[in-house]
Amino acid sequence: MDVNYVPWKICSLGQLSILLEVSSPKPGNVNRMQSFSDTSYRHFLASASLFNKGLFDSSTIGWRLGLNEIDADQVYLGRLIHQSAEQVFGGPNFSNTIMGTILLYIPLSVAISATISESEIFNARPAQSWIKEIIDSTTVEDTLQVYHALNRIHHSGEEHKSTARWNEFHSRFDIDNPNVFDNIRKDQIALGDLFKSSAKVDSICEEWSNYFNLILNEILPKLETHSSNLDDIEEAIVKTYIWLLAKKPDGLIIKKAGLETAKKIQELAQSLLAEREELELTYAINSLDSILRRHGNLMNPGSTADFLSAGIFCKLVQDVFSS
Repeated sequence: MDVNYVPWKICSLGQLSILLEVSSPKPGNVNRMQSFSDTSYRHFLASASLFNKGLFDSSTIGWRLGLNEIDADQVYLGRLIHQSAEQVFGGPNFSNTIMGTILLYIPLSVAISATISESEIFNARPAQSWIKEIIDSTTVEDTLQVYHALNRIHHSGEEHKSTARWNEFHSRFDIDNPNVFDNIRKDQIALGDLFKSSAKVDSICEEWSNYFNLILNEILPKLETHSSNLDDIEEAIVKTYIWLLAKKPDGLIIKKAGLETAKKIQELAQSLLAEREELELTYAINSLDSILRRHGNLMNPGSTADFLSAGIFCKLVQDVFSS
């Protein structure tokens, strides 16, 4: 298989995944018909376009990893994430639209490409093995690079810092702590270890600590159940989104509005699934959307959208590289 073909194909599928996710009429999120005061559909279009080099670089490194040309500790996940953030949130694009997506797509791109270079097809199980290997091989420098990336965006989430789940460790490595870089160097904490220790207070850290189990082993199969190709993927995206909202409280809502609010949204999604054997999308979209938009973007299920986007990425890759 052509060494240039696979990274470019993975890159294009990653960009398409972001566009499909944001274009679908998911309740409470930006889409082609709905915006927030500080974030609009065009910001996501810009982000997807500007993410091309980060996706290509990650896929190229993954290809070399799968061929045993480099070791897992030479992937440098932190640098890939930092460079991607600089490319996406620079120039014409100033809005923090896809930072969570970057944190998920970079390891996935590496693992997907490594899997395909090794066996010429994509399969979730070996991809997860590669995810584990590269996360477990992260270093202190990876941590510092990711924090440089996070410094480029606006931080929100004072609500969750007042809960019992937030402790001295989390405050020590809070991005808003003026001593955080010194603390990282002093404690010599690798990125994978930091994310594992932060799993209880951040949903993306939780996914990293579980080696992308939710994305690869739950969201991907759910999308497969609802979708066969691009013709029906929008319906599959919305159905999977509501299923995911019902499955767990959204991480971004927890940060901005608190756990109790996130649980109420989860219960609402659960009730929509329970009261209809076959979910009526128009009814579900309208019911949820009016509630989620009552207070601007305070109840925007952003983490749910990030995980769903990553699942779409895997689905498209699987469709192309299944045999």
